[in-house]
Amino acid sequence: MLKRIISGIVVILLFAALLILKGTYLKVGIVLMGLICQYEMINTIKKKDVRIMEIPIYLFALLMMPVLHLAGITGLFVLYAVTFMLFVIVRVFNERYTYESIIYSILAVFYPGLFLAFAYLITLIPDDQILIDAVLITVLAASGSDTFAYFTGRFLGKHKLAPKISPNKTVEGAVGGLVGGAILSLLYVLFFAHRATGILWYMLLAVLLALLSQFGDLAASLAKRYFGIKDFGKIIPGHGGILDRVCSIIFVLPLTYGFIKLFYGI
Repeated sequence: MLKRIISGIVVILLFAALLILKGTYLKVGIVLMGLICQYEMINTIKKKDVRIMEIPIYLFALLMMPVLHLAGITGLFVLYAVTFMLFVIVRVFNERYTYESIIYSILAVFYPGLFLAFAYLITLIPDDQILIDAVLITVLAASGSDTFAYFTGRFLGKHKLAPKISPNKTVEGAVGGLVGGAILSLLYVLFFAHRATGILWYMLLAVLLALLSQFGDLAASLAKRYFGIKDFGKIIPGHGGILDRVCSIIFVLPLTYGFIKLFYGI
């Protein structure tokens, strides 16, 4: 437990430093995080003894940020299409790969790639205050939900939520996580954020972020159970891999980005 707490504090401090430095530091930090998550997912898929096309996947991860910076979401669609074309071309000329290789390679660029794309898009928000608000509203809702769910479930949990996917999660924990994460996010909005619309919309956002982040965690648990692993990686002592820590956060980033686009006109 002590190792888990110390590791968690170190991760929070690193994250806080990136937010304070902003600009290029934050962008580089997100790119590095994306590459590590991509590496963890590739290694996870290999547990199925499937040969996947690592070079095109890593090229996708490296090119995603420059493409988004230069051409936005349209460029991202083109990049996805070109990456899929590469998968097919590699399969045609290399019989070591199977049709299954293509399917699993596509999975690797969509999870976590598609969700991390929204993390990159958020770093491109030109207004520093709105950028910080977007990040903290999301992180407080998702991480708060995870933390409150853990402690509520530990002390009050009696009814299993999804025992075949994640045996330790309970209905009571999910409710505690939803309430706790939403309240944390909303408190930040009330006292620190630059608001562009009525508070009711932020309340709805906070509730949805706290709720859907739990499905992000379950999605990761589902993947880990399917591939027969406990954690995606071991880079963070007591926590597993980077993807283990950010799975619930990146899952809700499309919602945050959509909210910012709708109400802030970014």
